[in-house]
Amino acid sequence: MAWTLEIYQHRIDNPGERTRHPAGSPSPEEIESYFAACDGVNFEGTALVLGMTPELRNLAVQKFKQVISVDSSQVAIDLFSNWIPEEMRGKETMILGSWTDLNVLAGQRCEVIFGDGIIGNLTDFQGALSALNAFRDALAPGGRCIMRNVVVGAGLDIDRYRFHKLLDDFRSEAIDTAEFGFCTRMLGFHDNAYDPERGILDCARVFEQLDAMTNLSANEVAALARYRFVGKNYFPSEARWLELLASAGFGPPVTHPSGRKLWNEFYPVQSFAPI
Repeated sequence: MAWTLEIYQHRIDNPGERTRHPAGSPSPEEIESYFAACDGVNFEGTALVLGMTPELRNLAVQKFKQVISVDSSQVAIDLFSNWIPEEMRGKETMILGSWTDLNVLAGQRCEVIFGDGIIGNLTDFQGALSALNAFRDALAPGGRCIMRNVVVGAGLDIDRYRFHKLLDDFRSEAIDTAEFGFCTRMLGFHDNAYDPERGILDCARVFEQLDAMTNLSANEVAALARYRFVGKNYFPSEARWLELLASAGFGPPVTHPSGRKLWNEFYPVQSFAPI
């Protein structure tokens, strides 16, 4: 399923202030982690942003001499193109194109590739590998990728993220709206909506179950709607993620501390570079 205008609009918190809901979009604290992961890169070079994530594009235009943003959705480009400061827009080139085919860069190499939830929006291991191969080839010597991806670690306490646990914690105010809504979609129905062999989360199955519930308050329904998506996501296990990176010629990822919210454990800011 494509990302529709409605789905993108659900992610927006305050259109006037151009802010979006945490977890589904990088928070200020997470953006600080992205910047920290840039330590040692050449800011006189080019940053490639995968997708139209305003928070990452803002970071890129503030720090780098040139920015190229690539998205396959004209809807996203139209909606978010002006979400960076007007005086910075001359630094950015926006391209309608595919993340797995970066020939649109015309041979230009990038110091950094920024992304948010990139691997999850791909189809499977081979789709992710094709994308990672393209990212590797687009990097200048010494360059690196910096992104958040959902990775299901072997030590992840799935019980902590089961829907009814999240619901109880939200009702008792032990977790906030973003933790409840985002973690429900990603891990709340891990037992019957996630295929561990393929690493595929069937989000339609998640929301079928949520939509059938009659005991949710209007506030709870609204919190879940912020993160609604009924397509499929590729969420590899940690072992498969490391295998993917190695297969594409990258070294092991470095995880950058980015907060203490529930999603930070399985949705970390990581950097990785070719070896």
